[in-house]
Amino acid sequence: MKTTRIRFPNIVLGFAIAYMTAGAGPLAAQDDCKVLSKALLDAFGKFNSNNAHVYNTSKVGSQTITSELIYAAGAIYTNINGTWMKMGSIKDAEAQIQPLMHGATAKDTCRHVKDEPVNGEMAALYSSHSETPTGELDMRIWISKAKGLVLRQDLDSGKFGTAISSRYEYGNVKPPL
Repeated sequence: MKTTRIRFPNIVLGFAIAYMTAGAGPLAAQDDCKVLSKALLDAFGKFNSNNAHVYNTSKVGSQTITSELIYAAGAIYTNINGTWMKMGSIKDAEAQIQPLMHGATAKDTCRHVKDEPVNGEMAALYSSHSETPTGELDMRIWISKAKGLVLRQDLDSGKFGTAISSRYEYGNVKPPL
């Protein structure tokens, strides 16, 4: 297996996490946005002690791109075109994400949709909608009721014709090196 070390790019997690951790929304959605934001931050913090393998399918216009991320042993790895690359540490990612998080806006809404199983594990399904200067972003995310870990997420940015679907696995994950 070939590996290469690269710097952790802001765009990979920054885009998703900055939008996913949207601050409180208006009126009744405010509490759900706070709950979702806290759950996402808690789940991301658990990557240091819970190795994860993330399978992504991205659609940009008519093109489909698959990729993988592994969070293990304090590091983040990505598989692009069959080559694993070390992107940096989880702590580096946390430090880069913090400044990207935005505060409350009147154009963010969140809601708890329902509880449902994901791969046999009960999860809370949340949806959020954010309106930003660069466009709208819709997200659905499933968070394990028992462990507080992200199990699945779907992001859709209509303006850019981009959709990302991610599936998370936590059992028997090891660094690819």
